[in-house]
Amino acid sequence: MASGAAGLLAAVAALLCVVPEPGVGAAAAVWTAWLNVSWEDGAGGNRSGWEAGESGLYGQDSPLQAAAGLLVLPDGRDAFNACSALTNFSAAPPGGGPGWVALIQRGGGCSFADKIRLAAERGAAAAVIYNYRGTGNDVLPMSHAGAGSIVAIMIGNLKGMEILRRIESGLKVTMVIEVGKKHGPWMNHYSIFFVSVSFFIVTAATVGYFIFYSARRFRITRAQSRKQRQLKAEAKKAIGQLQLRTLKQGDKETGPDGDSCAVCIELYKPNEVVRILTCNHLFHKNCIDPWLLEHRTCPMCKCDILKVLGVEVDAEDGAESVQATVSSGTSNITSINEVDSHSETASSGYASVQGADESVLEEHAPSENDNTHLVNNESQTSAVTVLPPLDNPTFEADETQVSEVRS
Repeated sequence: MASGAAGLLAAVAALLCVVPEPGVGAAAAVWTAWLNVSWEDGAGGNRSGWEAGESGLYGQDSPLQAAAGLLVLPDGRDAFNACSALTNFSAAPPGGGPGWVALIQRGGGCSFADKIRLAAERGAAAAVIYNYRGTGNDVLPMSHAGAGSIVAIMIGNLKGMEILRRIESGLKVTMVIEVGKKHGPWMNHYSIFFVSVSFFIVTAATVGYFIFYSARRFRITRAQSRKQRQLKAEAKKAIGQLQLRTLKQGDKETGPDGDSCAVCIELYKPNEVVRILTCNHLFHKNCIDPWLLEHRTCPMCKCDILKVLGVEVDAEDGAESVQATVSSGTSNITSINEVDSHSETASSGYASVQGADESVLEEHAPSENDNTHLVNNESQTSAVTVLPPLDNPTFEADETQVSEVRS
C-alpha cells in the first residue's frame, strides 16, 4: 500500500512538473500531410524506389497547401538542427525558388519558428522537421508564429532517419507534400493531468467503497451468525421445558378421527412420543424439535415459544436474556404414575382433561384460586400455565415433568 501511494505521488509530481516545450501547440485542430517520397541514384545506378503514406503533420501556423521538391540537408552533420544563423543548404538546386525542401532535425536549443524561418530565408519551398531520436514515428503539432508563409510539417524520427541515410548514401530524394485529413483538438499536458488525477480519484473511491461495503457485510454476517447461535441455544433450553407424552392405544389422537402431525402429515400411532407446545398443539417429538430449533414458533398458530416462556431477545446486539418469573405459589415438579387411562385430548392439537376423578381433584386442588387453566391467548398473550400430570392422568410418570410458569 505504501509503495502504491508513493508511486501515485511520484506520478502526480511528474505531471505537475511538465512544462510545454516552446513551439509545441496547445489543443487545436490539426491536419495530416500526405507524403510521396521517391529516390533515385544520382550517379546513374539502378537504385530507385518510392513510398507514400499519411505520415506527416502540418504545423499550426503553416498554410494548408501542397509543396514539392528535392530534400536538402543543412551543411555539416552538427548543423542538422539548423539553429545557427549561419547555416547554409549548399546542396540546394541553383537559383533557389520552389525547387527544394529543407530536412531539419528537431532540437538544438532553438524553436520551430527559428528553424522554419531560416529555411524560408534560404529559399526552401517547405521545411520538414523530423522528431527526436527514440520517439519512433510519433509526431506533434508545431507552433511557429512569425516564420512566414512557408509550408512546414513534422514527420517521425524513424521516417526522418530513413530519408537521411538515403541522402547520405548519394541518392536524390524527392518529396511531394499534400494536405491530408483534419483531426480534432489534441490533448495537452493539462488535460492529461486532469484526466489522470480524475482516474486516480475515481479508482480510489471505488476501491474504498468496496472495502467499506465488504467490511460492513462481514460484520453484519458475523452478528447475524452469532445471534442465530444464541437463539438456537435458548430455543434448545426452551424445548427442554415443554411437555412430552407417549400416546396410548385408545387415545383420541390414535383413533379413527384423530388428527395427523402438521409437520410430517403422518397419523399418530400408539407408543409414539409427542411434544405439547405452550399453545397446547402437539406434534411428533422427532418432527417438532428440529423445527423449533430453526423457527421457534408453532407450525400451526405461529406462537413464539421463547416469548411465552419469557425469553427476551436483544435485537441491538443479538444477546438474549432469559427472564422467567415464577408466581408466589411454590412451583412443584411432580412425577406420578398413571392414574386413569380414560381421558380425551382435543383432535385439533390442544389438550383438555375431562372425566378426572373428583376425589383426586379435590385432594390436589384445595381452592379455586390454585386451579390450573389453559392458555388464554385473548386476555394474556404472554402468560401460560401448563396442565400438570396430576390433572392429566394420561401422562406417564417416567416421561413427564411439568413446571407451572406464570407471569
